Amino acid sequence: MPANTTAWNPSLKFLHWALFIVIAAAVTCVLIASGYERGDPAKGQFMFFHKSLGVTALALMIAWVITRLNAGRPLPVGQTWQLRLAATVHWAMVVLVLALPIAGLLMSQFAQQSVDVFGLFSIPVWLGEDKAMAKAIHTVHAGFAGPILVGLVVLHIVGALWHHFIDRDGTLTRMLPGKGR
Repeated sequence: MPANTTAWNPSLKFLHWALFIVIAAAVTCVLIASGYERGDPAKGQFMFFHKSLGVTALALMIAWVITRLNAGRPLPVGQTWQLRLAATVHWAMVVLVLALPIAGLLMSQFAQQSVDVFGLFSIPVWLGEDKAMAKAIHTVHAGFAGPILVGLVVLHIVGALWHHFIDRDGTLTRMLPGKGR
């Protein structure tokens, strides 16, 4: 795992920002969908995009993990407590971004619903029906894991802003697009 002392790999920068956009869009879609009654076509459309974006986030995160393991990272900056908190938040986000779409796919499987991904391909049902399991997964997915991920993303953003405005150590600018950062 090579380490660069100053800059993030450009592919990791791209994947970082792509994941942010995709996850923000998925959260936005599910929040909008929650304002519609069950059976409303608008709710179905927003959930279609939520599921498509979830599959996209899963693919991006797998690419991120593979790239990160091969490309390494710049040397971290900060006090010991900051480094430990950042590592904990960071890896918890990675685990949740992998787990949430998998849980969503399993929920759909147990509910006997194929998942159409942006109309490009469909993930067919291959597991037997289990409504109780689908409901239990939904409880964890929507009631716990999703909100925890949103909270961790907010904490991640606060940490980046802390580094930028309080510590003024260049941590945030190293993740911004462009050369020489």
